[in-house]
Amino acid sequence: MSMTNLYDGTDYSARRKRRDAVKAILVHLSAIRDAEQRCLDNVPENFQNSDSFEIGECAVGILDETIGLLGDAY
Repeated sequence: MSMTNLYDGTDYSARRKRRDAVKAILVHLSAIRDAEQRCLDNVPENFQNSDSFEIGECAVGILDETIGLLGDAY
């Protein structure tokens, strides 16, 4: 899905439509978070101090926080 599809003129005038849209986004973010965590889980121990691993850990943490905040919003 390209970014242009996110802004395709969908009507968000009703609270239910906004809530449903956020729920769909949460499903995608959760899948991305889970994939990132699986990737981290498969990194060999000798690479777990690398910059790349730390970036992945940061991404998982930020995604966790974002998922929580969006879930709380609706």
